[in-house]
Amino acid sequence: MKILSLILLLFADLSFAQTQPDYAKEARWAEQVEDGIMDGDVVWLSANSHDFMAIYTPSESDTKQTAVIVHGLGVHPDWPQVVQPLRVALTERGFNTLSIQMPVLDNDHDSLAYMALLNYSDARIASALEYLQTENLNANVLIAHSLGSVMSTHFLANNANSVERFIGIGMPDKTVNFLKKINLPVLDLYGEKDIQSVMHSALDRSNTTNKQYTQRMVNADHFFNEKDVLLVDEVSHWLK
Repeated sequence: MKILSLILLLFADLSFAQTQPDYAKEARWAEQVEDGIMDGDVVWLSANSHDFMAIYTPSESDTKQTAVIVHGLGVHPDWPQVVQPLRVALTERGFNTLSIQMPVLDNDHDSLAYMALLNYSDARIASALEYLQTENLNANVLIAHSLGSVMSTHFLANNANSVERFIGIGMPDKTVNFLKKINLPVLDLYGEKDIQSVMHSALDRSNTTNKQYTQRMVNADHFFNEKDVLLVDEVSHWLK
């Protein structure tokens, strides 16, 4: 019985290790976004021998400050909730933005399955930062929502980088251990009607020795539905 259990565990670990992004789904997202984009320009970056889409939107002012924006579970870099409002509105607040396509899986996978993609997400964030540096821009702010905040905190905790400030919006419990390894200004922004994994881990997220960490709860849900102005104001105020 013990041998059977070990064999099943081995195959489970092997399957987890071999999980790869759903590149076909990413291609479908890219086609949809390119056809409908109103603000910004699509640029193509590369990581893990695959190209991925990003949207660069220049600031209305002459600035090198640039925010990299990371979406949540299974969506795209122009997602209308949280991502699109920030990537456009911040260009009116003194920032260029680069919103990037993160690795996605098919709809049958939950957030736990995405933990097998953290090396892929690390590579994409690194590629985005490198691209901005080659464009002579300051890639100094990272903004992420939901599962994107798990990917972003993992990156910040495990990779040398140019990021100077991090904003996590609706950060779930899987960010807790990564946050403890980050020592730069952090805004932990979430809604009073947020999802359980965000609400239940709020105290654990705040349990950090990082004196530059700020946690703020506002009147919103996990997706800041009908609260775009509040979202942009909170992010912009903290960045100033």
